Amino acid sequence: MVALVTGGGSGIGAAIARSLSSAGAALFLCGRRQAALAQLASELPGPVRFATCDVRDPSSIEGTVAQCVEGLGRLDVLVNNAGVFGPTPVEEVTLDAWDEVLETNLRGPFLFARAAWGHLRSSHGQIVNISSVAGVQGFVGNSAYCASKFGLNGLSEVLALEGKAHGIRVFSVCPGSVDTDLWVPHSEESERARMMRPEAVADLVRWLVASPRSIAVAPVVVTNFSSPFSQD
Repeated sequence: MVALVTGGGSGIGAAIARSLSSAGAALFLCGRRQAALAQLASELPGPVRFATCDVRDPSSIEGTVAQCVEGLGRLDVLVNNAGVFGPTPVEEVTLDAWDEVLETNLRGPFLFARAAWGHLRSSHGQIVNISSVAGVQGFVGNSAYCASKFGLNGLSEVLALEGKAHGIRVFSVCPGSVDTDLWVPHSEESERARMMRPEAVADLVRWLVASPRSIAVAPVVVTNFSSPFSQD
């Protein structure tokens, strides 16, 4: 199995890469920071390639998919994980900030799915879109983020419908708060300590792509048992 993971240098993406690699997958990692990608690639046991990629740039995405297939021979699983997050009251959201969130969190997965579609048709492959609980529930200060994740869940549903005829499965995973660097500017250390670990999401992704091909799975919402922001 060959898996391409976006945002693969840290956080949930790095955890997914480790989990899939431990299950025997060959990995192609992409992200913005080459040093982080290279460090993770050096730690994984199986075949690993990596490249920097701007998920807002169609040519960068097409080149990344081509490098993956050329270097590893095929593409079986696309994990759209790259994302940005920054709570801001709606009256303070600039158009540039809105565009950055939508282009990264929604347009990027669409462009990757489009670029990978032919290869996934050949392999009867799978797509895993890392969405968010903010894709099924609104949160104060998250107009752009919620819009992007609600949109990603809608995109996932359409991809699943269109992919079925070609043997392509599509999953949408919607985690609650996960202890990653995205939360550092927006939470206390004590709150992050109560968040779920990236490995919990990664193990779920590994289970989904290994699950029997006879089953389909609706968007999976996985949240913290107790709110990280309350000790009640």
